[in-house]
Amino acid sequence: MITLSASACELRGEREVNAQAAAIVSYNDFNRNWRKFMSDSALKSFPIFADRPSPEFIEKWRQHISETGSPESFAGISTSKPDRSANVVLLSEEIRVPTALRPGGEKVPCPLCSPTTPKFGMGRMAYFPDDGAARFIGNHCAKHYLGDNYTEAERLFRIEAKCAEYLALWPSLQSKLPFIKPVVQKLYVSGQRLSQMRMYINVQAPGFSSFLYNDLVARGSMVITSRDQGAQTYRVEGIEFLSLDFDPEASADKLLACCRDLLKPLPAWTTTDGGNEASKEIIRRGNSVVRRFKEMSALRDLIADASQFLRPTNLRLLQRWTATGASPFSTLTFKFDGDRIDALAESYAGRFNWSVVAPAELLGQLPAKDEITALGLLEVAA
Repeated sequence: MITLSASACELRGEREVNAQAAAIVSYNDFNRNWRKFMSDSALKSFPIFADRPSPEFIEKWRQHISETGSPESFAGISTSKPDRSANVVLLSEEIRVPTALRPGGEKVPCPLCSPTTPKFGMGRMAYFPDDGAARFIGNHCAKHYLGDNYTEAERLFRIEAKCAEYLALWPSLQSKLPFIKPVVQKLYVSGQRLSQMRMYINVQAPGFSSFLYNDLVARGSMVITSRDQGAQTYRVEGIEFLSLDFDPEASADKLLACCRDLLKPLPAWTTTDGGNEASKEIIRRGNSVVRRFKEMSALRDLIADASQFLRPTNLRLLQRWTATGASPFSTLTFKFDGDRIDALAESYAGRFNWSVVAPAELLGQLPAKDEITALGLLEVAA
């Protein structure tokens, strides 16, 4: 009979424990791998798209999502994992899935990181050209899982979406052009008159406009006309007429340029063109037209408001303000002779003289707000 020493027994016991632990780890690894194998093998893969899915397919897929809440159950949609290095083409914006329509209201599994368990409620249609599959993927998961490939796909999708938007918008704006152009021409005539008067003042009295504008802005356009305690304050109207960048003629001229640009068709383009020169031209011209048309109503208001500065009642308000000693001017007078305005101003900034003709019908051609609203440009260029 062999008797083991205490140290030998401890060593054998430690080996047995290690062996048991190793067996448990091995079993757990096997179990995890087996479950993963079974799950992955149950996932669907349909490498059936030699090229990106057609717009018709995408529209039917979108309709299926809205009706069922199950983007992954649409015919031909893969739920298997793509490689991390896979190229991807985005086919849609972010789509909120109506998960309430799903069994138990569960979220959608993500084929990138959670293909067999609920993961997200907001996802995107995507095409994977490497394996010819279409998948519905979680946006946040894709940024992490696909990295730079997804970033590039997002960049190209934004280009595609903008080009498609402007190509669809262009004919609609062209059809409105006979109604848009007369309104723009009215804006131009009114804006040109104000810009010219401001230029005359600048030439005759350099620095006057900016000096008075900065002082009035600092006061919130509010002035007093009496030295009495608790005297009422009054708002000086139209001070934008004095601002450094006031030039409604230039803004209206850009609107006219947009009208001329609408007469020319946009270049031919397809989704496979990506960010080529045609895409750049479409986006550049589309951005310009949409931005200018959206600003048309604001330009009309600017012209109307700025013209109020030259009203006799507004200029006399400035005179009464100066008489209180509260203004930066020692002298500020305006003389009116028919449509002619003669101004004299003295201050620590110097002496200023200017004279302009401001006809009563100055804004006779300015279109009404309703006239611009009726064009529907905010809806078309939304």
